[in-house]
Amino acid sequence: MAKFCTTPRAAGAPRWAAAKVGTIVEWVVRQEYCVSKGGCNPYQRGGTGTDFFDERSDTTRCRFLASFLATRQQLDPADEGFISGACEQRKKPVDPGDDENERFAVPDIITHEPGVRMEFYEIKPNSEDGREAARAKVETFLSLVDFLAVDRPDFKKYGKGTQFNPDRTITFYQRDYLGIVPCKASLHYRRATEPEIAEGVIVYEICVEVDGELLEAFAKAIIVSAVIAALAALAAAAIAVIFGGGVLGPAVLAFESPMGGSVGPDGDNDPQDVRYVQALVDDWRAGTGGSLIAIDGSFGEETAGALSDFQTAAGLEDTAGSLTPGDATETELESTHLNNLMAAADLSEFQPEGLGDVVFGPDPDGIDTDLEEEQDLQTAFNAFVQQYLVDLRNVV
Repeated sequence: MAKFCTTPRAAGAPRWAAAKVGTIVEWVVRQEYCVSKGGCNPYQRGGTGTDFFDERSDTTRCRFLASFLATRQQLDPADEGFISGACEQRKKPVDPGDDENERFAVPDIITHEPGVRMEFYEIKPNSEDGREAARAKVETFLSLVDFLAVDRPDFKKYGKGTQFNPDRTITFYQRDYLGIVPCKASLHYRRATEPEIAEGVIVYEICVEVDGELLEAFAKAIIVSAVIAALAALAAAAIAVIFGGGVLGPAVLAFESPMGGSVGPDGDNDPQDVRYVQALVDDWRAGTGGSLIAIDGSFGEETAGALSDFQTAAGLEDTAGSLTPGDATETELESTHLNNLMAAADLSEFQPEGLGDVVFGPDPDGIDTDLEEEQDLQTAFNAFVQQYLVDLRNVV
């Protein structure tokens, strides 16, 4: 069994998708955190909760943090305004390596239980950039805490978290990838082990395991397919924007062909294009119980016959065992592959009820235009799938 672990961004997921995976991880970690401490009392503005979670609320993240600190520390309105303003002013510069677009020093978890638990945690992807971003964020929040405690004798300080020490793996995607590679993808998160961030930081990654050898480029394609499947499942549960009533609506397939030329008896038959088509055909045949064809980049009678069988089964007019970039046969093959990978997602261990709304709901902080252009979800998802298919064509 071969195993490869990396972050969504390093695997090739776009920034917006990596950020949404981060939101999923925060949701899952929150559940385990609350179980580990015997229950939580989540804070909401106007309430008296003792556990702060950096999730979307009815206001911006900085104002939500300021409200929590003001309530729990019994600060006056001027202090609350100062905290919110200081948080906004300390917005960090754009960091291309920060997967989650986080530019505010707002911890993911804070618990205010004097004498029992006064600590906070930050959750970051397990990459060099992610760990550095966590270190900087922890230090920035500690400096705010130290400043507030200077002339406020009743202010109770928060420390870097040590009582919560998770190390958990959750499998959320399992299938025979392209019909030929038994694999599973899992979320893995744990407390950081690097000395400078061993307290207060939880890191995560996506791991893929397969039977046999595993090339890094192929492992990354599997991880990206798992991310697509997970986000699609949550989006379908939350909204109907990108799915036209089905698992994969036609609008999602509004992308250009990743192929360089035609495949068929009289086709260009670039070996990489042929391998791509052979892999997609095998993905379909595995789902129907059919025998698999060789993925060798050589177009012959076996590939032509299998492609013709697919065209007939799909009810296409052209059943000659050939295709051209962007035609109905290629589109149907890719649609079948995407439906297969989306069906492989199982998010039940994430306890996903309500998670889709958290991941895809409106963000009170809005779009950070310094980092990305505002675009609708369907456009973003189309581009994500487009890049995945391009990468798949290049590595299969």
